[in-house]
Amino acid sequence: MAKINVAICDTEDGYRERLVAYLIEHQAQEMRVHAFSEPELFTAYTKDRTFDAVLFGKGFDGVIDTAVKRGMRGLRLCESPPQKAGGDGGFCSLQEAGCGDVFRYQPAEAIIHEIKAAGGIAAGALPACAHMEVIGVCSPIGHEMQVPFSMIFCARLAETRRVLYVNLTTRAGFLEVFGIQGEYDLGDIVLRLRNRRLEQRAFLKSVYEAGRVHYIPPFANPDNIHDFSPEEYTELLQFVDEKTDFDTVVFDFGEAVYRLADMARQCTGIYCLTKNGFYYEAQTSRFLDYLKRGTKELEERIHVVSLPFSAKHIRAGTDALRQLEWSEFGDYVRNYMAGGER
Repeated sequence: MAKINVAICDTEDGYRERLVAYLIEHQAQEMRVHAFSEPELFTAYTKDRTFDAVLFGKGFDGVIDTAVKRGMRGLRLCESPPQKAGGDGGFCSLQEAGCGDVFRYQPAEAIIHEIKAAGGIAAGALPACAHMEVIGVCSPIGHEMQVPFSMIFCARLAETRRVLYVNLTTRAGFLEVFGIQGEYDLGDIVLRLRNRRLEQRAFLKSVYEAGRVHYIPPFANPDNIHDFSPEEYTELLQFVDEKTDFDTVVFDFGEAVYRLADMARQCTGIYCLTKNGFYYEAQTSRFLDYLKRGTKELEERIHVVSLPFSAKHIRAGTDALRQLEWSEFGDYVRNYMAGGER
């Protein structure tokens, strides 16, 4: 993926220098960073060139309009947290015009997320992927390790692919367990999808990173999962395929998903998580009959995985994803993906 050109503009030396230093240390492979301490310097530099994303801080209000008119995507650092606009998926008119508001005093990773959402579009860094793979993960027995399995599965795939993880389970605590951010979520994307207003920048606002994995946080209200139709699911897949550079999408399907079989038919692979034992096997058998009904081809794509693990060893206050990745459970998932014991 090509680097995006980013300008950090702020007359407050301490803030600007700390942010630039953080970006250089943590985002050197994804961003090319330029710093400006005075509006005149920015104006002179951009006389015959542009940036993919510009962070406008103190002292730079006077150059925002000119930069936006020239096609630069701007983010204005504000002193108080901006409010999400009701009924519009969280995006205000300023953002539609090419400039959005970002809270100045928040973790650097949150600001980086906003910069990437803006810069990824202007840079043209998201070419269409013609052969996107869609993978589904489900569990007829409601296996407690379904989400951890999917996250480790995605992390493994992300070593060689551009992977997007989408959580469609009703289980609360996804963000809390993994200690990750998610102000915008799948609900913001679906709302815009229904209103025919989904565009790249709005989509990327809801895409976050955890290690190597890119993810869309689940619906804030799990009741909305049932209203997410197979038709909207198909539209979302088409958008990701045509407008982003993700070559693999992994869906975590929960029990509340409406017409799950219709969604599963669009998957190139489906991993069905269960446990050994008559009770679990009976549930799994009935579920597989439902999935395969009317579609013989689907049978070849289903992989039944018996997971002899529980979540009781996951501890708070640590990097849960890394903890899982290097645990016995992580070894099991990696071995399974490598073609080991099934």
